[in-house]
Amino acid sequence: MASLKTTERPGLIARMRNWFHDIVAELRRVVKPTPEETTQMMLVVIGFVLVAAIWFAFWDVVLTRLTHQIDQWVQRVR
Repeated sequence: MASLKTTERPGLIARMRNWFHDIVAELRRVVKPTPEETTQMMLVVIGFVLVAAIWFAFWDVVLTRLTHQIDQWVQRVR
């Protein structure tokens, strides 16, 4: 007669212990960036933010002028 294997899940405490062990193991693999790397990453972020700000400012000016022109045209048509 074949026996049925039941796969029991570990209890809550065992799962929590495994979870904490996994966290500690992952934290041990973390490598802190050097000050030079931090400065380089910060400059990249600042550069990207400036490029995005210029892009949105450009479109803000263009669309503001466009809506102003449309508004003037509508006022003349009336």
